[in-house]
Amino acid sequence: MGVAKNGNGVMKWKDENISGMQSQRLTVFSSPAREKYFSQHVPLHKAALKGDWEAAENLLSEDCSLAKASITEGGETALHVAALEGHASFVANLLDRMEASDLEAQNNKGSTALCFAAAAGHVDVAKLLVQKNPNLPTISGFEGVTPLYMAVLQAHSEMAHYLFSLPAFEFWTTDHQIALLTTAIDSGLYGLAMSIVDQHKTLAVIEDSNGETPLQVLARKPSAFCGSSGLQGLWDTSIATRILSHIKLKTPKNSAQCDAYKLLGYLWDSVISQEDVETAQIVGNTSKLFFVAAEAGNDEFLVELIRRYPDFLYKVNQSKHSIFHIAVLHRYVRVFNLMHELVGVKELIATYIDKDGNNMLHLAAKLSPQNQLNSIPGAALQMQREVLWYKEVEKIVQPLYRDMKNKSRPHTLRHIPGGARKLDERRRKTDEADGKIVHAGDDAHRDCRLHHCLHGSSNSVVFHFNVDVPVHTDVRYTEKDFLNSLPFWLVIGVGSLFISIVAMMVAFCTCLLSYEHGLVAATALLAFFASVPIMFIILKYELFGHCTALHIWLSMVISVKQSIVLLKV
Repeated sequence: MGVAKNGNGVMKWKDENISGMQSQRLTVFSSPAREKYFSQHVPLHKAALKGDWEAAENLLSEDCSLAKASITEGGETALHVAALEGHASFVANLLDRMEASDLEAQNNKGSTALCFAAAAGHVDVAKLLVQKNPNLPTISGFEGVTPLYMAVLQAHSEMAHYLFSLPAFEFWTTDHQIALLTTAIDSGLYGLAMSIVDQHKTLAVIEDSNGETPLQVLARKPSAFCGSSGLQGLWDTSIATRILSHIKLKTPKNSAQCDAYKLLGYLWDSVISQEDVETAQIVGNTSKLFFVAAEAGNDEFLVELIRRYPDFLYKVNQSKHSIFHIAVLHRYVRVFNLMHELVGVKELIATYIDKDGNNMLHLAAKLSPQNQLNSIPGAALQMQREVLWYKEVEKIVQPLYRDMKNKSRPHTLRHIPGGARKLDERRRKTDEADGKIVHAGDDAHRDCRLHHCLHGSSNSVVFHFNVDVPVHTDVRYTEKDFLNSLPFWLVIGVGSLFISIVAMMVAFCTCLLSYEHGLVAATALLAFFASVPIMFIILKYELFGHCTALHIWLSMVISVKQSIVLLKV
């Protein structure tokens, strides 16, 4: 490093040393080094990728320095490459030719071979490396990340538990420890998270760099608990599920879900056992995570918290929303169903008014979040659920609230539900439902005309019928029609279209057989055209299934009274 002056006499620092990567590139492109790179480094790189020790041994016997030489543009050695690919036998043979200090070699981004093995989850390779050099777990890699953190970030449970069992974690700073804990929860490594909290209980109340405590991270993961799903109870309330619930059969929990419940209890016990934390501070922090769980639709988490601290039921967030107001706003069926476990409390919470003057019915009149709308295909079925939500919330609130205006002065009934956008969707879906019946009638009528033209007579037993399908598309639908009428006719329309396609294929194939062009040719054509109804079923299966299921079950989803036993001891 030196000092130089520019043309204006200003002092500037001049770096006399070229960076490692630039130096390596210059070395590679120099004539002697270039020959060595392609004759030795590239073959060794290929051997390390494939785990071909025989080829690597031949190269190392010619030049033993290749064992610790950088063989890639990124500065990786053969040990880096083999560790990343998980070739344990190759690594073991290579370690016999290296010193312990050679294992601390880092690539251009600062990662050791153990970092590579940890990121890939190769425990057998990691054990070989640590056995050779026990200091490796303490050496940070890219951006100061340790091998243990890399394993947790990639959700490699076995690797994370192995590296955590080493003494390096004890020397971490508190910031790094809490970062590892919250990352473990985010990655679903709940067993490891319990081990971390077991060693350092104070971490249960510490916030990470994102301002989240471990409980808050767990609160926004509804998938960690059984009983929660992305559709929020749409299919959980099916007939089969209800039958199983009556015969006392429980949904089996996997080990990760069991660990999530244990971790929740473990973190809660650790929080309330902190002697140096005031009760008010604990309640404030846990109230925040309570609403985090509500916004994520994590009903199982909410149930566990309410059992431990029933006062949470009366808490409101900064917008003056209770968890049930949040459930209505985000359309979380399972969270909303918790209200049915309560009697007097339900009536009290239904009277809450938020800071904008909205009651619960105002929130039900708002358009659902886009992710909830995307879970149900078609504007008609989406409209059906919107109306159903409004009707269900209307049963809970006071009659006075149905005519209440908020601060922006809109009437609740004028919202129902979703405004002009929903009206446009309703009109489009009405045309679609009626259009399917029109096409079905046209197809059937065309079948008859086709056969009559081909045969020129009316004696055919198969096709001697007259089709006249009067379809009236000028039908006016009201809001209540979306609960039953329109979804029902949509199912009829899709079913009729399928039947018409099948009838058209039968008519066409029968015409082919009647001309007797040969059994082989007729069979091939029959097989080809028979695939058309099958393709129709494949393309329309999801829509037809949603129509049928929603028409039969959706009216029971919100009003179902689940026995969750909130106040279970």
